Amino acid sequence: MRAVVILAGGRSSRFGRDKALVDFGGKPLIAHVVAKLRELGDECIVSIGATRDPEHYRHVLPSGTLVIQDDVGFQGPLAGFVTALNKCRSSTCFVGACDMPFIEPTIVEYLFSEGSQNSGAVPRWRDGRLEPLHAVYDCNAARHAYGQVADERVLSMISLVDHIPGIRFVNVEQAIAPLNPTLNTFRNLNTLRDLQEAERAQG
Repeated sequence: MRAVVILAGGRSSRFGRDKALVDFGGKPLIAHVVAKLRELGDECIVSIGATRDPEHYRHVLPSGTLVIQDDVGFQGPLAGFVTALNKCRSSTCFVGACDMPFIEPTIVEYLFSEGSQNSGAVPRWRDGRLEPLHAVYDCNAARHAYGQVADERVLSMISLVDHIPGIRFVNVEQAIAPLNPTLNTFRNLNTLRDLQEAERAQG
């Protein structure tokens, strides 16, 4: 089984309100991501912050989407991922962020394929930067790695990747750019200005 995990637990400090529910092109930002990815997995999990109201999300997402609240004692993307891993029934999962409305399903499918014979597949840029929130992970390998990360108290997605042996690093420029020349699949809308620019480009 495969899962799609979308993280929506950030504080959205640069937006001033819950970024995942901000309107983009007539529907909440997170709804765009879920609509694009939910059919790629046997289960779709949205992980939100512990203080958020799950009903606000269930109201705008398709039925069958599992909305869960962070249940670990720290914040950040890793907290959302660990919470999702605790609920996930699948052997493999794709992890993405709620602010990536241009994410390309073909790229996600490619990463699932690349990760199927490994412990996952993480895009890596030529300069060494990783995209751990646009990546596929073997769920058991990620759970084991989290145990090590927690012991060392370095609670980040990058640290998690460092502790997963057998990860396939996918070269962005050589392998992904031919499939998505604009590389918009990695584009995050981090600020209101990003949102406004994206809306202008769309319209």
